[in-house]
Amino acid sequence: MKHSAGDDFATIPFYKRAIELDPNFAMAYARLGTVYGNFGQVDLSEQYRNKAFELKERASERERLYITAHYYADSGQLEKGIAACELYKQTYPRDVTPYVNLSATYVLQLGQFEKALENAQKAIQIDPDEVRGYEHSARAYIGLNRLDEAKAILKAGLQRNPAFVYLHDNLAYIAYVQGDMATMEKEEAFLHDQPELEMGVALRHGDIAALRGQLQRAREFYEKARQITQRLQLKDGEAGSLAGQGWILAHFGHSKQAIETADAALAISQSYNIKLFAASDLALAGENKKALELAAQVGRERPDDTLTQAVNVPLIQAVAVLNSGTAKKGIELLNPASPFDKANTFVMYVRGLAYLKMGQGNEAAQEFQKILSLRNFAATDALMSMAQLGLGRAYRLQGEKQKSRTAYQDFLATWKDADPDIPILKEAKSEYAKLL
Repeated sequence: MKHSAGDDFATIPFYKRAIELDPNFAMAYARLGTVYGNFGQVDLSEQYRNKAFELKERASERERLYITAHYYADSGQLEKGIAACELYKQTYPRDVTPYVNLSATYVLQLGQFEKALENAQKAIQIDPDEVRGYEHSARAYIGLNRLDEAKAILKAGLQRNPAFVYLHDNLAYIAYVQGDMATMEKEEAFLHDQPELEMGVALRHGDIAALRGQLQRAREFYEKARQITQRLQLKDGEAGSLAGQGWILAHFGHSKQAIETADAALAISQSYNIKLFAASDLALAGENKKALELAAQVGRERPDDTLTQAVNVPLIQAVAVLNSGTAKKGIELLNPASPFDKANTFVMYVRGLAYLKMGQGNEAAQEFQKILSLRNFAATDALMSMAQLGLGRAYRLQGEKQKSRTAYQDFLATWKDADPDIPILKEAKSEYAKLL
């Protein structure tokens, strides 16, 4: 979620009123597209972006560049989006917008942290009153495992403007990474007055509980986030919180509950991202037919969306293939995702599972190690603990009993307070006992 002047949830009525006064006001549509995109309302976002693109010839040159860059980048057409932002930079080198947008693409979607940092730092130089320069710089530093510099840039942003409240969320995240729970709580105290920020806190704590195998506690936090999305009337957010629960349930082996939760998410929203999220849940839970139907539907509807075509649809297909036992085909299906997996733990995890099924312990271990190398960047990702278990299984395949025992011990230590009835925990304990 990105926050900046002009891209706030509270600005929605302003831009809608502007459109009422001038139905051909291209930038009002473009701004609404950005705002709704920031809050995960992808269908609404696309609707407004498309309208802005239709009207772009009525806009100024600078506005046309803004509209074009968002039209491509926010619809998953990454190469065209990057090219449009680069043209924007060349044409208006003192405009901060293309720098913050490029830094977001590089840090969040491509995992190219050096490029993200370069653009985010330039954004701060151009406009030190633009919050996203600080936020994206911090995220890039975290990806580069430079946590002290991440904290320093966030504190510099808050010193510049204490109203940059969202930066406290990033500081809370870093405190968690460093095991400083007192500082984490102190930073989160700044966030409870704004529902959209409080929602992020609830989701983070849900993720942390899931990471530790505390399923019931995780679901309580996810439910809190869902209630906030209901108050904000964010249907995709509400459905996403349910789909997130389904994703955890499926990974943990609660297949029936995962399917029910994914179906509940689809009953709330039929936007393409929810269809893909639910399809992932369904595939992980073994419901191949419906998962593949949803993936194929989104794939047909979004032929130019790089992430849909190269990552999301192949991921769902690969999981479905693994369910049927043809692991080699799963590896092949994931080949198009390789350029995007530097920051995508799910791609690496599924690839690791495929190698495990093929009996290739060394290759599986490499995939799980790549996930664990993102421990700072994706510290609250439940796949961090699942990768520990995967590593134990990979080493066991290689006959590396001591390394395997250590990896299992790491997983069981992370899950020491886990709910005892989780199927994958029972499997892990049984496998570990055989190594003793």
